[in-house]
Amino acid sequence: MKAAFLTEINKPLIVKDTDIPKPGPYEVIIEQEYTGICYRDILTYEGYFPRVKLPIIPGHEIAGKIIELGENVQGFKVGDRVASLIYIPCGQCKNCKLGLENLCRNKLTYGEDVNGGYAKYVKVHVNSLVKIPRKASIENAVIAACLTGMLIHALKYRAKIRKDDWILVTGAGGGVGIHAIQIAKALETKVIAVTSSEWKVNKIKEVGADHIIVAKDGFVEEVKKITDNEGVDVVIESVGQPTFEQSFRSVKWGGKVIAIGNVKVQPVQVNLGLLILREVAILGSLSSRKREVREALRLASKGKIKPIIDSIINLEEVNEAYTKLKNKGAIGRIFIKLT
Repeated sequence: MKAAFLTEINKPLIVKDTDIPKPGPYEVIIEQEYTGICYRDILTYEGYFPRVKLPIIPGHEIAGKIIELGENVQGFKVGDRVASLIYIPCGQCKNCKLGLENLCRNKLTYGEDVNGGYAKYVKVHVNSLVKIPRKASIENAVIAACLTGMLIHALKYRAKIRKDDWILVTGAGGGVGIHAIQIAKALETKVIAVTSSEWKVNKIKEVGADHIIVAKDGFVEEVKKITDNEGVDVVIESVGQPTFEQSFRSVKWGGKVIAIGNVKVQPVQVNLGLLILREVAILGSLSSRKREVREALRLASKGKIKPIIDSIINLEEVNEAYTKLKNKGAIGRIFIKLT
């Protein structure tokens, strides 16, 4: 089979032939049709995850059909359609036993610690697997862990949003932001979308944003006008340092900023006076758990989530796709078609 390999940090990925993996105990082999490119893949490529084991097949958006079972696999069979978490939880630690497997300190991440999804056949541990409902498409399954499930975790379980809350989404035209709008609307909230790209406005409107702000610099005053000078209940901060201060100042008294993205990997400054006097909460949100992947797939099977696919590329075009993503040239997710 062909696979893309990261062999050196900040060097182009190399596409070459490699053996189809064989499953070990508690492992399965999944045949994929598509995989997605996440901005975390670019951060891995740039060296921001120093524990990455080179050479490695990148990618963690994994879904497909089981074609082979290893020893001791229970609850799954050949032919099952499955989606994978972006990591392998150990299943034994306190967090795993509490259903907080995203916080497992022993977890291994696909595309960083073990080979990932930029290949047609992927070896996946049974601890990572969730069955795909019959009515959910494989495209929805590809993004169920890293995108839609992650956003359910952020909005429903970290932010604890309520019906009719005001939600602000930064980076609204990116892969995370445009799906955050869909999830927020599925959870019956009102959404203000912020983008720096005028050309993305029509697509952002199409997925359901109630208000769209095109902002090269600030957006606080516009947010205050929309919310009768109150501010929003929750900010989904998918960008990080470039928009964080504006997001922080856009939240209402007692509101929450949920940090899920960090595209520039730079520190941010926090005005402690405003943090204290407004009783604002700043919360991190990490990945998804099986429960949220299942919720995302249920919403998808009901037609409430539709994957926004910017383009479908061949594996040989992966380096060009990285450049496009870094330059804000994509609306939604770039998929790799695997042959």
